[in-house]
Amino acid sequence: MDYNTFKQEILTSLKKEAGEKMVTLHRIEKNNGKILDAVTIMESGTHIAPTIYLADFYDFFSHGMSLEEVTFKILELNTERQVEETEFQNAGFEDYKRARSHICYKLINLDMNRKLLKNVPYIPYLDLAIVFYYRLEEEVLNGANFLVHNCNLESWGITLQDIYEDAHKNTSRRLPFTLQGMEALIREMTGEEELLSFGFQKREQMYILTNEEKYFGAAALLYPHVLSHISRLLHCNFYVLPSSIHECILVPDSGQFSKKELETMVREVNETQVEDEEVLSQNVYYYDGKKGALIL
Repeated sequence: MDYNTFKQEILTSLKKEAGEKMVTLHRIEKNNGKILDAVTIMESGTHIAPTIYLADFYDFFSHGMSLEEVTFKILELNTERQVEETEFQNAGFEDYKRARSHICYKLINLDMNRKLLKNVPYIPYLDLAIVFYYRLEEEVLNGANFLVHNCNLESWGITLQDIYEDAHKNTSRRLPFTLQGMEALIREMTGEEELLSFGFQKREQMYILTNEEKYFGAAALLYPHVLSHISRLLHCNFYVLPSSIHECILVPDSGQFSKKELETMVREVNETQVEDEEVLSQNVYYYDGKKGALIL
């Protein structure tokens, strides 16, 4: 059974088993224009329901799970997620006085998200866009996040500048940046030695900049004084390779690599190692310590 047939069959099966609940198929635009199929199973009298993406369930079906088993797995997941959505609904999202401390920002590609950006508040940054999300840290929904849309700003009665200022304070505080040498990271992953922090034991060719959760970590580029601090640590200017929305690679400008070589590296990594939805940019940036600026 091909994917399109599966999609229609699972929708029919869900409607049969869900009783009076409303089962709806959606096509949802994710980062970088990626479109995913998802279902919602709406309880009677409610206005919010979990979004359940179908691609993973087609993989289960392709590897031998029956259509009936997939149906009940989706229904089971929906029940679990319903609790989460209720928690979110009660977490103060509608009241900005309560919501503002949960607002963070992340970086996405500007050109690849033109359609999405028509509906969300954003600030251009180089060839990227700063967008905002509501981040929950309660026990049930730890780390869950919801992209802020223009309609949210309207209902909150706030401006783009308001949300940027709150996100700028919150993100660096809630998600502190980390900087680690590439070789040190490899040694740590292979168990060869303990994690090295800012006391670099030797100068490395590349460093990883992200946040403590390694999620939307490329936004650490925006943190107050981070790039100037790193420049002082490295005692030089450096290139920034946007390896994904979750992290960046910093390369000290020691003359070992040209910008053209690094751009080729970024393109190759994006094509072979990074999920389409997590690509940040094909370009390489340069931090000039004297100017105190990151430039294309």
